[in-house]
Amino acid sequence: MKIYTSYFGNLKKLMEGGVMPINISLYPPKWFRGSSLMYLAPKSFMLAKNISEEYYTKIFNEQIIPAVNLPMLVKDIESRSQGKDVALLCYEKPGEFCHRHLVASWLNKNGYVVEEFGGISEKPVERIEVKQASLFD
Repeated sequence: MKIYTSYFGNLKKLMEGGVMPINISLYPPKWFRGSSLMYLAPKSFMLAKNISEEYYTKIFNEQIIPAVNLPMLVKDIESRSQGKDVALLCYEKPGEFCHRHLVASWLNKNGYVVEEFGGISEKPVERIEVKQASLFD
């Protein structure tokens, strides 16, 4: 079983790829009928717009992650997988900050290979060449 991360907007591609979606968001879409691992969701106060990424990461890594028993999590994911690869889902698009990347990082640090389904499709950065102006031209 392979563990991916992804977002709800990618659900059709996940299903076409035979990947079992598992919600790790606090408030999944009303139309989502899949399985959920609520103990990997952020706390409601963490969803406030005025919380920085740094503070969010600190709280997630100090309060959410330590409360998760890794072997039990893997068993839980396997039991929900129905023999398929899985994707841990939340809302943010690839390349945007979100807690699923924190979960993936934690799993990767603990010996599991977790990556974004389909890879991260970040927009290429345009490079602008800057020339030093001369006073004598």
